[in-house]
Amino acid sequence: MIRLVVDAVGFGSSPQGNTPILRAHRDGIVTSVSIAGNAGDLARAAEDIAQAPKLGVGLALALLHGPPVAKPDSVTTLLAADGRFRSHSRTFGLDWMRGRIAAAHVEAEFEAQIERAKSAGLVLDHLCTVGHLGFLPGVGQIVERLARRYQIAGIRTEVETPTLSWMADPARGLETGVLSALAWLTRRRLGALGYGPKTWGYMESERLDEIRIMELLGRMGPGAHELICHPGTEAERGADVRETHDDEISALTSPRLRSVLEERKIVLCRWRDLF
Repeated sequence: MIRLVVDAVGFGSSPQGNTPILRAHRDGIVTSVSIAGNAGDLARAAEDIAQAPKLGVGLALALLHGPPVAKPDSVTTLLAADGRFRSHSRTFGLDWMRGRIAAAHVEAEFEAQIERAKSAGLVLDHLCTVGHLGFLPGVGQIVERLARRYQIAGIRTEVETPTLSWMADPARGLETGVLSALAWLTRRRLGALGYGPKTWGYMESERLDEIRIMELLGRMGPGAHELICHPGTEAERGADVRETHDDEISALTSPRLRSVLEERKIVLCRWRDLF
């Protein structure tokens, strides 16, 4: 049996972004969302989630972009000079490997984000990280430790298998390959929570269409899988993004895609259904 979670990231970034994600759930194949741990309007996100009781909910723990949830003076090594998180995952990764970021600060910030989500009434079934920083050795262990502490079922830990398509886009292929290697190293240090679904969509981030989704479905073997999508991408980021955004929503709500899922006997589910 092939079980598939279709997870939309970016929920809670804005009310405008929530609407297409809810549509892709109601009329399409989206089964789950990942809300940024430091999302600005978490209360509104929780209200929107309440409209979709069958939608799985996870928390994308944030160490990039925006302000911290914990008191700034308690997580100083996570912050740039402007008092906000670093802007780039590469910068964070280098500083983490050089010992410039305190593990205690990472755990304190993650814990504050989880507590905030729980206080908003969200029932979380998985944890992941903005910018996939949870694949960094050390950060992944913190995520797993908190998942156990808060009895959250799963954590994102595995990247899709390399294919020839990676060579067609060397920059993205290299980035995905690095993520895959880091994920492998981190999984070796994790316990039972390190064995979640195989996650697809890194190479196709923010440019999924019907054909790409069907190609990914064709690569999935028996077991648990997750497809990351971005139907809530903000249109105001540019005309090219708007076109990609519309293509992705159309794909996720496509009757043809539903037929492919039925033909391959792929069962749509949430993270909580996998455990």
